[in-house]
Amino acid sequence: MHKRGFTLAEVLVVIAIIGTLSGLGLPAISAVLRTVRRTACASNLRQVGMSALAYAEDWSGLLPAEGACGVQNVAKSPAWFVLLPPYLDDERVRVHSVFQCAAFRWSGPQAFDNATPKSFKMNSYLDAAKRPRHYRLGSIRGGREAEVVLFADAVAGETGMGQWGHLVGSGVSDERHPGAVNALCLDGHTQSSVRTPEDGRWSQALTWVPPGWAGGP
Repeated sequence: MHKRGFTLAEVLVVIAIIGTLSGLGLPAISAVLRTVRRTACASNLRQVGMSALAYAEDWSGLLPAEGACGVQNVAKSPAWFVLLPPYLDDERVRVHSVFQCAAFRWSGPQAFDNATPKSFKMNSYLDAAKRPRHYRLGSIRGGREAEVVLFADAVAGETGMGQWGHLVGSGVSDERHPGAVNALCLDGHTQSSVRTPEDGRWSQALTWVPPGWAGGP
C-alpha cells in the first residue's frame, strides 16, 4: 500500500501557519502577564499598607519615619524599612519580598546590610516643611487621606536597593507597568495611576500633600 508523505512545501506552510498563530498570541500573552504583575504589585502594596496601619495602631496613630533621620546605625533608625518588615514576617534576607513590585528586577547583590532590595518608597513630603518625622494618621482632615500617596513604585535609589533615598515626584517609576504606577494611599487603599499629557509629571499626577500644606512638590 502506497503511503503519501508530506512535501517540503506543505511542511513549510504548516511551520508558517504555526509561526503566524504564535505571533498573534504573544501580544495577548504579554498583556495578560503585565496585568498579572500589576495586580500582584498592588497586592504587595496592600500588605505594606496593612503593616503600616498595624504599626500605627501600636504607636498611637503614628507611622514610621520616611527615612533614617540621620541615625547612623540603620537597624536602630525610625525608618519604615526597619520597622515594618517584622509586622509582615519579612525580616529574612531573600530575593522576593512584599516590599517589591512583582515586575521589579534587580541584577545586583541580593542582600545589602542585612536587607533585601525594595522597589517601593514612602512619600518624602509627609515629613517635610518642619513637620514631625512620624506622620500621625488623621492629620489630614475631611477624608482627604484617601487622596494622598503613602508608598509608590519607585526607582532603585542611590544604593540600588530601593529603600534608602526619598520618594519624590521625579523618583516615581512607571517602567514596570508601562504608562501606569501603583500607589498606596494613606487610608490603606491602592490605586493604579496613569500619567496623562495634561499631568506632564508624576509630581502632578499623584497627590503628595493636601491643599494648604507647605512642602509639596
